[in-house]
Amino acid sequence: MAANEFLSTYGGRNKNLPQTLTLDHVSPATRLLEKRRQMFEVQEALDAQKEEFARREDAFRRREEALRKKDLELQESLIKFNKFLQENESKRNRAIKRAADEKKQRELKEVEIEKLTQQYLTKKEDETTMKQQVSQNIKYQQFLTDVVEYVQGSSEDFPEVVDLLNRHKTLRDANDDLNQRQGDQDRENDEKRHYFSQVTKDRANEVLNRNNEIAMLQKHLESCSVGTLEMQQNVDTSIKGMSNKILLLGQMLASIENLLERFETQARHIKRKESKNQFGGGGGGAEGGAGQSDLAKEGKKAYDHLEDIATYMIDYASIVKEWEAEQLKNKEMVDGEGLRAY
Repeated sequence: MAANEFLSTYGGRNKNLPQTLTLDHVSPATRLLEKRRQMFEVQEALDAQKEEFARREDAFRRREEALRKKDLELQESLIKFNKFLQENESKRNRAIKRAADEKKQRELKEVEIEKLTQQYLTKKEDETTMKQQVSQNIKYQQFLTDVVEYVQGSSEDFPEVVDLLNRHKTLRDANDDLNQRQGDQDRENDEKRHYFSQVTKDRANEVLNRNNEIAMLQKHLESCSVGTLEMQQNVDTSIKGMSNKILLLGQMLASIENLLERFETQARHIKRKESKNQFGGGGGGAEGGAGQSDLAKEGKKAYDHLEDIATYMIDYASIVKEWEAEQLKNKEMVDGEGLRAY
């Protein structure tokens, strides 16, 4: 049964396997022997099959090793070829870069050559110009040499042409310095003249303003003097007719007090504040005097006030005269300073 299964398994593909015999009409011993013979033949067939499989496996292994070796060789060949391509590409890139660098260097050299050529042409032109200048100035060199030879005969101050040129440079620098100083002095003189003219104009305007103020003060003083005289006359008239002009006397006394207060106010402007303390308050005295029965006492008081007013007027006249004298002196000083500055 096992032999039949083995044969059916391999499909009778092996010609060395034993043929199955038909033993239906033999004894069991014979069938047993036949079965053993078949088992022996099957065993031999299996052994042969194993050897065949081992031989084929060995052949396959050698073939696989050969293929693996060829694959390794192919990979090495590919690696070498890739390396060869990379080296060729690197060489190619280096060659391209070198060619570009050489081209760039060539262009730079061409530009430098052109620039140097232009400089050479410029230098040639400068050389030609300088030669012309030398040919034109050689006569001055000869002239200076003749001057030095002539001067050496009379003086030893200029033994060389360089000494003569240095002397000329010194004199020229001194001349330039003097011209600059003269220009500075002229500008300063113009500024001083302008300043003197402006100061003179300002002082003249100031003198004119002061004269106008003096005239106004004199006019005011004259008007005050006239008013004072009129008041004095009115006081005398009112004293003579005191019995009939009590009201007019009171008004007169108030006017005198008011005038005295104005004089005291003017006196405070010229730093004479102590006068007010000596004479007392303003209009309150007049009102008090009007209320008193003794008119002679009020008249005496009004007379004293008028004397004080006269004293103020005399002081004002003295102040005006002193101020005029001081203005005249200042004007003479300003005119003298202007003449000296001019």
